[in-house]
Amino acid sequence: MTFSIPRFLLAAPRLSAALALFDRGLGYENSTINLRCFWDNHNTQPVPRQPIHIPALLWTALCTLLLGAGVARAMDRAGEPSAGTEGAIYLPLVSQPPSASPAYAAWSSPIAINPVDNSVWVVNPDAGTISVMSDSAAGGDSFQKQGEFEIGGEPWSIAIAHDGGSIFVADRAQGRVLVLDAASSTVVGSLVVGSEPGGVVLSADGNHLFVSLMAEAAVVAVDTASLQIVERIDVSATPYALAITAATAQGDDERLLVTHLFGFPIPDTIEAENDSRQGRVTLIDTALLQVVGELIVPPNEHGLPSLMASIAVQGGRAWLPHVRASPALPNGMTTTTFAAVATLDLARKAELPSTALHLNDQQVFGSPVNNPAAAAPSPDGRMLYLVHGGSDQLEVVNISTPDQPRLVKFLATGKNPRGIVLSADGKHAYVMNYLSRTVSLYDMEQLALLAEIEVTAETLPSDVLAGKILFHNATNPRLSRGGWTSCASCHFDGWPDGITWLFPDGPRQSPMFWNAADTLPWHWSATLDEAQDVEETIHEIQSGLGLIPGEGPTLLGAPLAGRNADLDALSAFLLRGMRPVHIVAPADNTTDNRVDLAAGRALFTAQSCNSCHGGSAWTISALPGEPGTLDPDGDGMINSVLRDVGTYGERDVRGKGGFDVPSLLGVGLTAPYFHDGSALTLEDLLRSGHPLLQTERPPLSNAELADLVAFLRSIGPDTLPIAIQPIPTD
Repeated sequence: MTFSIPRFLLAAPRLSAALALFDRGLGYENSTINLRCFWDNHNTQPVPRQPIHIPALLWTALCTLLLGAGVARAMDRAGEPSAGTEGAIYLPLVSQPPSASPAYAAWSSPIAINPVDNSVWVVNPDAGTISVMSDSAAGGDSFQKQGEFEIGGEPWSIAIAHDGGSIFVADRAQGRVLVLDAASSTVVGSLVVGSEPGGVVLSADGNHLFVSLMAEAAVVAVDTASLQIVERIDVSATPYALAITAATAQGDDERLLVTHLFGFPIPDTIEAENDSRQGRVTLIDTALLQVVGELIVPPNEHGLPSLMASIAVQGGRAWLPHVRASPALPNGMTTTTFAAVATLDLARKAELPSTALHLNDQQVFGSPVNNPAAAAPSPDGRMLYLVHGGSDQLEVVNISTPDQPRLVKFLATGKNPRGIVLSADGKHAYVMNYLSRTVSLYDMEQLALLAEIEVTAETLPSDVLAGKILFHNATNPRLSRGGWTSCASCHFDGWPDGITWLFPDGPRQSPMFWNAADTLPWHWSATLDEAQDVEETIHEIQSGLGLIPGEGPTLLGAPLAGRNADLDALSAFLLRGMRPVHIVAPADNTTDNRVDLAAGRALFTAQSCNSCHGGSAWTISALPGEPGTLDPDGDGMINSVLRDVGTYGERDVRGKGGFDVPSLLGVGLTAPYFHDGSALTLEDLLRSGHPLLQTERPPLSNAELADLVAFLRSIGPDTLPIAIQPIPTD
């Protein structure tokens, strides 16, 4: 129990005193109370003074006097002196054993440590398995793979019960949460939770498992005993990483923090400008199971926040690794994407700009990095460890003076690291290397690699794997000079980043790659007639030297296929390596949903949507011939696939004749809409009169609009296609 004393009882202003008992100040020592005094500097570490020794009997009398006088009161919830106090004296009234760990904090990750036996567990998404490794306390030689267990699907995030007995895994591909018994390593439970579960994390009491549903804009709370969903909490789009901060003695309630992978439009700004979007972290009360607030990550001089794929918390602060994007011209090597970490003050519910880590500021951090994927603070809070998915590095940053961060060291990792976890004492770190299929073990006292072990065998075709590695890499100057940008910076796991980029052609929305093989030609102006034409993107957007040595891109010219093995491998990944988004269609015409998918599907045909968006690919766009033969007029576009829907604008250079028709697969997840992002929602798009012919029909009623939007949002790989039906010309 903790109390504070009004200032008139304190001898010195801004003086706080804590009872020191053994090493934590929570027990009696030789019948003497050691009163340790600290000058309260608030944002700095307290400076210890000489202990004052008080006999135990005198201390007991003092406590009784204070309590009887009624001057002790519960400590201010904010954890700092309130208006009536200059400092605080802490009065433990009952001797307690030392706590085994600091205040509970946990976050979603693809790698985790069992708190009981210190075994390390990691997901293997492409293999559909989970691997477990031994405790490494004895050193690198003892760190060995103990087993690998098939669960199917695409295991993505992992959490381990506090008693070490159960392993919880999110399966993105099949929308499930699975439970493994740690002792037998067998699946003992499975629950369908929804579309694209991205992160899992346990509450402090272990009674609830929280799961983010990236494709449903929701978080579900699962009862860990019954393995049943007890609450669905609607949030903003693309919820992804999760973190828990526990209730504290200062009265702070337990909170669930939810990152959103991509940024959100800022009202009254213009798409394709560097200040047009902001990041968001949603706050959920884990007792009430409802949203209670949000933290905003605003744009800054390095661009707007995107790719917020992880979060770590400690001591009232959170660290949010992400990418800053600058969509406005010029699209230069150092101006397109920028690696960063935002620091969040959880008490104030605000970003702390002065403590942000501008990782590509070379004067502070040296070499630029790409796609910071995960973070972990050291137990004492002095160091922040970061893994960079596009740079294959573990970066150690000293944050003991938060507004003066200092680079300590870079350590090499395997290919495409996605997660990091520390041992309880902070002496070891384990990094999940997604595309090396390995886990690296580091000595964090010596800052040295101890071991890197294979955790699963390769399951992808060799060309697809090679292309996937290229897609996620920024260290190869053929892909990106300086290491600033990779393909994955804008197309995370095939998803679009929601950003409208201002390119030489005009404002252009990032496309998704879920069914890329079925949607050639690519780009809004149909300028790519084969996958190998992404050589142009490498040159123009990523500032790479190119995968074909000594040559610039030749869009719609002589085919590039077969000219370079790496370019062919990258193309193989784009065409065959992207898993279609998993979408669970909402129940039809239910009380909760109040939409009619059958009616929406009928409206899709009645409104002639299938005249442009019919067929198995949900688009009429298709190559009208062989690559290299499709630009007879030499204007750099395949004009036969373009459709004029009235969206050509003053910032467009190309597009007077129309734009390529995008696929509707997963269209509910690809906002904003049109080539320039001018329709923020599907409702905005349909109310705009799109397509032009719709202006000849009566406007949709609110109920019809809701039904049609619901059907559009339900379109996934398993949705029965609607045949293309050209609009009559007479």
